[in-house]
Amino acid sequence: MDFPALRKYGLEEFPYICAQCSYCQIGHGACPTYKVKRVDSYSGRGKMLLARGLIQGRISPTDGLEGLKDAIFGCTLCGGCEEICQTDIPFVKIYQVLRGEFMKRGMWPESMNTAKETLLKTCNIQGQSQMDRIEGWSYWTPNEDDLLNRQGKSAETAFFFGCSSSYRGVSIQATIATTLIMDNIGEDYTVLGEEEYCCGAPLIMTGDFEGARTLAEHNIERYKELGVKRIITNCPGCFKMWAHEYKEFLNIDHGFEVVYGYSYIKELIDQDKIKFTKPLNIKLTYHDGCDAGRNSGFYDEPRDIIAALPGVEFEELPHNKDNCYCCGSGGVLRAFDHEFAADIGKLKAQDIERTQADVVASGCPSCVEYMKDQLPQAGCNKTVKDLAVLVAEAMGLTWDGLEEIYE
Repeated sequence: MDFPALRKYGLEEFPYICAQCSYCQIGHGACPTYKVKRVDSYSGRGKMLLARGLIQGRISPTDGLEGLKDAIFGCTLCGGCEEICQTDIPFVKIYQVLRGEFMKRGMWPESMNTAKETLLKTCNIQGQSQMDRIEGWSYWTPNEDDLLNRQGKSAETAFFFGCSSSYRGVSIQATIATTLIMDNIGEDYTVLGEEEYCCGAPLIMTGDFEGARTLAEHNIERYKELGVKRIITNCPGCFKMWAHEYKEFLNIDHGFEVVYGYSYIKELIDQDKIKFTKPLNIKLTYHDGCDAGRNSGFYDEPRDIIAALPGVEFEELPHNKDNCYCCGSGGVLRAFDHEFAADIGKLKAQDIERTQADVVASGCPSCVEYMKDQLPQAGCNKTVKDLAVLVAEAMGLTWDGLEEIYE
């Protein structure tokens, strides 16, 4: 049988290139879905073998497509298989393209259809009012009027919140912290507020590239109207969309400089624009979110920030940097199979428990929110905070609800 999308994106040879070496199953930090399922098809090698068998006609579509679908969607897109692969197969891109094939064949999981309908109707993955993107939480920040007045103002720098960091109480703390840091150093920036649409990552991750296009084009048009030249975002999933995947999957060249929020904060520290006044006095470990780490390469920036924080004793996780375990939150797996995602979260909890840290930090608001929810259920009671929050606290900045949200 044929997978036209693999051919369209020049990926049709990779199922044949896979050496079937099993590194993606047993390598250090490799495939978390295989570590949970222990079923070959959930590993990179298994998916390539199934795809090759279907293409060659050695497996009938009736026998093979359902198994491949479950394995393709039962994945966090963490890139662990890609990191360890000896033949440099772009697994994450292949999985996204194959998810689109299942959509066109009418074989999308029902939960994906529901998520898409919600997203396109409300313009955010949470299905909440667009007004709440900023007005639902702005009362927590001491600079509320300034923040609200930044909506739709002309500026060369824009701060893109992202859905998770607009609607979820824990994730919002990173947004508040970052806006206060930007205010503190005198950055002139704009926010879209209720005019900010989802970046489209959930649709691109599930293979619905054209569905994502309308969301992307809206945000791009609004930013161009405001004279924006640089976009800063704390969400590494949003960063990946803006910096790479609009061009890769949608053939959109928007022309903006796109900056990961923790590269921005590191730059402010290097320029001596950030002054630390309050020792944190904590033992800290750090989780490399998959989109920030393996999928985008931001390993040094957060660690340079941590090294600059006063009163921090830092300990790496047993699995860190390119070998870091996924927290279970990625690849819309939570929407497809939340129990499966939680089981992956248990692997993360076990890894964190092996450290002496009091606090787990991350540069991904979605990871922070998910670990805050899942770690206690796995018997791990360490505090989880966004790195931006720790930076703001060390600067002596504070806001309503900061202590309560982490209780």
